[in-house]
Amino acid sequence: MQKLLKNHIFSLIAWILILIISVVALPDITGLTREHSNVSLPQDVQSEVAQSIQNDWGPKQKNTYQIAVVFNKKKGTISADDKNAINQTVAKLKNNQDDYGIKQILAPDDNIATKNKLKSKNNKTWIMQINVAKNHAPINEVEKELTSAVKTNGVRTYITGADVLQNAFSNSIQEGIKKTEAITIVFIFIVLIIVFRSPIVPLISLLTVGVSFITSFSIVTNLVKYQNFPFSNFTQVFMIIVLFGIGTDYNILLYDKFKEDLGLGLNRYEAMKNALKVAGKTILYSGSSILIGFSALSLANFSIYQSAVGVAVGVAVLLIVLLTLNPFFMAVLGKKMFWPVKQFTGEHEDKLWHGISKGTLAHPIIYLLVLAVVVTPFALMYSGNLNYDDTDEIENSVPAKAGMLVVEKDFSKGMAEPSVLYIKSKHRLDNEADLRLLDQLTRQLQASKDVSFVTSVTQPYGESIDQLYVKNQLDTVNQGVDQARAGLGKLSQASKKVSAGASQLANGTSQLQTGTGQLQSGAGQLQTGTAQMSSGLNQLNSQLQSGTQGLAGAQQQTKATLEQSYKANLSKSIGSLPGLTAQQKMAAMQAAGAALEKSWAQASASMPDVSGQMGQLQSGVGRLASASGQLNTGATTLNGGIGQLHSSVGQLDSGANQLASSTPKITNGVDEVNSGLGQGATYLTGLASSSAADTFYIPKEFIKNDTFQTSIKNYLSPDKKSAMLMIVFKSNPSGTEATKKAQDLSLMAEKSFAGTRLKNAVVAMGGESSKIADIKEVANKDFIRTAAIMLIGIGIALIFVTRSLLQPIYILGTLLIAYFCSLSISEWVVKAVLNKDMITWNTPFFGFILLIALGVDYSIFLMTRYRALEGNRPSDRMLKACGIIGTVVISAAIILGGTFAALIPSGIPTLIEVALTVIIGLIILVFIMPITLSAAVKLTYEGISMKKNRRVKD
Repeated sequence: MQKLLKNHIFSLIAWILILIISVVALPDITGLTREHSNVSLPQDVQSEVAQSIQNDWGPKQKNTYQIAVVFNKKKGTISADDKNAINQTVAKLKNNQDDYGIKQILAPDDNIATKNKLKSKNNKTWIMQINVAKNHAPINEVEKELTSAVKTNGVRTYITGADVLQNAFSNSIQEGIKKTEAITIVFIFIVLIIVFRSPIVPLISLLTVGVSFITSFSIVTNLVKYQNFPFSNFTQVFMIIVLFGIGTDYNILLYDKFKEDLGLGLNRYEAMKNALKVAGKTILYSGSSILIGFSALSLANFSIYQSAVGVAVGVAVLLIVLLTLNPFFMAVLGKKMFWPVKQFTGEHEDKLWHGISKGTLAHPIIYLLVLAVVVTPFALMYSGNLNYDDTDEIENSVPAKAGMLVVEKDFSKGMAEPSVLYIKSKHRLDNEADLRLLDQLTRQLQASKDVSFVTSVTQPYGESIDQLYVKNQLDTVNQGVDQARAGLGKLSQASKKVSAGASQLANGTSQLQTGTGQLQSGAGQLQTGTAQMSSGLNQLNSQLQSGTQGLAGAQQQTKATLEQSYKANLSKSIGSLPGLTAQQKMAAMQAAGAALEKSWAQASASMPDVSGQMGQLQSGVGRLASASGQLNTGATTLNGGIGQLHSSVGQLDSGANQLASSTPKITNGVDEVNSGLGQGATYLTGLASSSAADTFYIPKEFIKNDTFQTSIKNYLSPDKKSAMLMIVFKSNPSGTEATKKAQDLSLMAEKSFAGTRLKNAVVAMGGESSKIADIKEVANKDFIRTAAIMLIGIGIALIFVTRSLLQPIYILGTLLIAYFCSLSISEWVVKAVLNKDMITWNTPFFGFILLIALGVDYSIFLMTRYRALEGNRPSDRMLKACGIIGTVVISAAIILGGTFAALIPSGIPTLIEVALTVIIGLIILVFIMPITLSAAVKLTYEGISMKKNRRVKD
């Protein structure tokens, strides 16, 4: 058991178990990286406010990937067959939206607006805009699905957009990391073989650092997965570089001391303990400073800066592994660890650092002045111009990048990533007053420099709708006024004729009044005559009735008398006839009576019907009497009507006289109105040609129009309380001009709404340009703040390590000189060699934290050795310390620089530029550190000693 403890077997077993657990618990790194690839910003910045409005917009935009499908004709233009093929692809997607998680589709042939804006003018490229739900699938799977689904015969197809490009950037980082890992391991292995001339030491070193990385990375990624620990695309790569870089440096320091102690005759256990005591102390000091520096980044506000905290976790684990797992190999292997080396020598002085330190100690002020003269121009060369375009990190051959380049070529550079201005109000916006304000803002934005076009609810095609502006409406009014004036001219001529007619009418009505008076008198006489006639006819009717009755009685009497006389005479004649019997006489009488009746009947028939005629006469007289009564009534009515007519004619006569006197006034009034309309027409014509005629006005009826309702549906939120305006820049949306313009346009909108109904509306610019502007502002502020925190943290650590207040200032000053010089030189190299005008925006920050945190190691190496040396003057101790540590620092710088050089083949501009900054900074540190620290020791300590000695003598 004692031997097991002595050989640290349990440490080996523990780390094997930890390593197994770490590997098993390691989550999906690619998915995790992709999930955290987007930059997180504070919720109150403009782009985040815009994103929150978009998320509340409705299901078609909430939590969706905004993707552009690009159809491009490589040679020639899109033909009719190509058009049919594209529309078939569009139809397939529309018919299977649920299968692809599509929430909204805007296709080139959907409406006038899409035809106008989603088809290039050269007819080589069409764009389809798609919103896909984020909960449907990760962006990489969505990209794969759509890439397969949109393949169209006859044209090239691409899937692009901000989310797809970000995924491409994340994939590029992952590919770069794979290259970096392999190169780093191979490089470190080769360097360690050269340094130690042994294959075993490199393997042990890589093993211990590898255990540190896997364990710490598993811890970090699980914290990210379950505790939302800060993470980004760069976390993994910087953990690899830093851990393998400083881990190798610390191992060299530890193994060198172990080898030296073995050479001094100590056994492997004693050499191990002594190495852990001396070199381990230095490692703890150095590692603690780096740990404090990277831990300070947790106080940053910016997610990218916070993500570097993962390196602190790695450093903490590294220190534990190196100081607990290395003892096992040292105790078990001893000298065999350095096989095939058999001679173990002590420390060797480095001639470069020894020479620089010696010269500086002799002439500290001169060396410092020369150093200042040399480094000042480099420090002042830095321009500070940064590139915020993440698409530059992606190779042009990547489909998402290729699609974006096609859009930039055939449309404008901003078409692939348009900006969206959101206006959120507390009231509905689908009314004339608010629509007018939105249109006014649209036109202001459209007139701005660098803006290609703007679409909004009032200008869905990116162009004004003429009939919704006062100018167009005034043209219609002016036409009506011209017609009205022509009509008034005719009315004026007619009124003059009316005036003449009115005079004639006045004369006629006077004569008519006289005639109606005479008529009224005749009507009175008529009324009297008809009354008399009616009375006479009534009397005649009565007499005729009596006469008719008397005539009928006389006729009956005459018949009876004649019949009696005839019968008497017949009886005498028959009675005087001889030879007749009484019966014969009776029969003769009956026969004679019958003949008499027949004769009377014939006679009566031939006689005039006096009674009937009298009846008819009586009836006619009755009707005449009735008519006479009606005539009398009519005569009475006529008499009254003529009276009224006479009165009306009097009024007519009066009205005619008034009309005759009024028509000239009417004519004058019509002429005045016509003249006034002429002046109004002149005013309206002038108004139509003025800037006021450009005012927007939309009638309520037009708002309800189906076409305009489509525009409302596209540009207003479902509750109609939010509006969006899509802005496409002419320049690169990630470029300096567009990002600055995005903020300016947002401010313009706020000023435009000041004092209006929308003065309290929330205005926020969304899109890539606005996001970059916010990143720039947040990053710049947080860089200064984070750098200050980091320097203070490292400074405090250095106070404890050096036990001095001045030495930390000298050390930090040296590191800052190296940083600014390296940044300026890196910028120049990027322009000259990489042919890029600007370095990437996060290069200064990552270059700073890495160079400061890693460079402080070398200072601690030197100052720790300086304090460990006893006796002699400070300058002598510093000279000796520089000679001894120079070899270690140069070796460590070569290893660390080579490790960072492994980032260059990644092809990622940020990683390349950070690597250049750190490598150049390390080279600068190698040369200026022995100058600044030697001069500081000389001027501080020996200067103070000389003053003390003089005081003693005095």
